[in-house]
Amino acid sequence: MGVMGAWVVGVVTDGSLEEARRRFPGAARAHGMWPEPPAGMSRWRGRFESAGSFGGTSERSSSYTDEIVRFVAAVDRVRNSEAEADEFQDHLLQAVPRQASEGLFCAAVPRGDGAAALTWGLGLDSVLRLPGCCGQLLLDAAQVRAVLPDAEEALDLRPPRRAHVAARIRLWLDETADDPDCDVDELIDGPLRVLRHAARTGAGAVGLTLWY
Repeated sequence: MGVMGAWVVGVVTDGSLEEARRRFPGAARAHGMWPEPPAGMSRWRGRFESAGSFGGTSERSSSYTDEIVRFVAAVDRVRNSEAEADEFQDHLLQAVPRQASEGLFCAAVPRGDGAAALTWGLGLDSVLRLPGCCGQLLLDAAQVRAVLPDAEEALDLRPPRRAHVAARIRLWLDETADDPDCDVDELIDGPLRVLRHAARTGAGAVGLTLWY
């Protein structure tokens, strides 16, 4: 049986967030937090830029597969690993919209990780402007409004930057996932669409990384 990676970004009420933080305090504190401050992220820059993959070409190279596999492992290590993390994420999943809307983004990738793909595609400088960590985030309404300008700077891409990021994401998916038809444009645009909707409607937002 195959494995499905699902990245969900959805709006939630502040009341739902408060309940989740009360029921799962350890997991809530860890969710979306980098384990070290940005000033200590030099080793992460090496993971993004290894094999010449960030500053220059996005063409396939035999060295990419090993680098991407190592990056996947690094992403797994920095995500929420609290004992209650899975239960916490499942709880929040019940709080986001149940049907497709401006307030819900979901990337389901067979044997793949959409959030990690976007993270690697953007590069470290842009990723550090995004709220949360590697697809996981937990924001109340005030926090959404505060982080939106930086999120727009990171994700509201224009040519040729967008083409470069999309090519890196496609390379990632070709190397790691089983979905050649994954919508790369939606992977770039979907999370920002949800954050903008949350800011307009006075909602919070969560980002969840789930495996089935």
